[in-house]
Amino acid sequence: MHSSKPLLLITGFLGAGKTTLLRSLLTDIVEYGFKTDVILNDFGDAEIDSATLDCSSLTSLAPLAAGCACCESLEELVVLCRTAAKGKGDFVLVELNGTADPLPLLETFTLLEERLPFFPRLQVCVIDARHWESRKDYNDLEQRQLETASFWYLSFQEEMNADHLDKIKKSVRAIAPNSSEVNIKQLLQIIVSGIERTRAESQAAEHYSHSKLSQTVEQISSGKKLKRTQDHEHQLAHRFTGCKIPLPPRVSASRMIRLMDKLPHWVLRAKALVSISGQAEPRWLFEKVGTETIPKPTPVHDLPNTPASLMCIGPKLDPDQLREIVESEFGTEQTPHEFQA
Repeated sequence: MHSSKPLLLITGFLGAGKTTLLRSLLTDIVEYGFKTDVILNDFGDAEIDSATLDCSSLTSLAPLAAGCACCESLEELVVLCRTAAKGKGDFVLVELNGTADPLPLLETFTLLEERLPFFPRLQVCVIDARHWESRKDYNDLEQRQLETASFWYLSFQEEMNADHLDKIKKSVRAIAPNSSEVNIKQLLQIIVSGIERTRAESQAAEHYSHSKLSQTVEQISSGKKLKRTQDHEHQLAHRFTGCKIPLPPRVSASRMIRLMDKLPHWVLRAKALVSISGQAEPRWLFEKVGTETIPKPTPVHDLPNTPASLMCIGPKLDPDQLREIVESEFGTEQTPHEFQA
């Protein structure tokens, strides 16, 4: 058995802020001198989000693009985790895509724990304060992502008033009474303590992980018989599809924002990688969550050969209609000249 190391699984619904939390952890962990192995799972092109990360604390970065990392790509994810277990990093961070059900992965870690020596195994669920319990048909899937978590992190708090935040926290605690709220500083300290514990007292850390995971599985199983990949919450994850549409390689920022605003309500998550007119470097990642276009794009300093494109995720995508929207903004010819507002 390889020496154990902590693993943190980051879950949460589409656009909740998982990658933003991951970026913060990678930035802050540098102060402690620890190194990280990261597995970044995305519904579409995981390499795009990978290119937005600060690699100064990384020993490895493995992007995994998968429509359902909890099913057909689970084996590939496990292989990546086994590689990370043998790597030089002090701990492993795995970010699941926003439509994934974490339960099959947790069960797999339990069954294969001799080959996946991660102790302690922890999960933090990112809760979007703007959209909690407003996912309509997908509230149950979002709750599943929370129910299995050891901790939860509330994102976008600054956009909500105190009364609304209190209501959200009461709801979250009712669903996951044994899960604890954490901020970034507390979560970082939990990771650091896990690293130090596994180094100093491996057997004690192993016992902690077994008891914590058993408690988590017991919590979500209480009063409800799980049918593994056949239960209602898991089947919700299978309704999502994704499509990628080519974009002009260089556009104006204003037209890109306009395009994102035009996307229909059934696009729950959208990302677009383009170069901006008048700027040599870097390329930029424009994003939309539900009906809200994120006002500031994220710089992407790598992936020079990745074509400019729009990635959309949702339960009932209409690629033809999406292409029509793109063509209405940029025309039908995807040529290398600039498109200005």
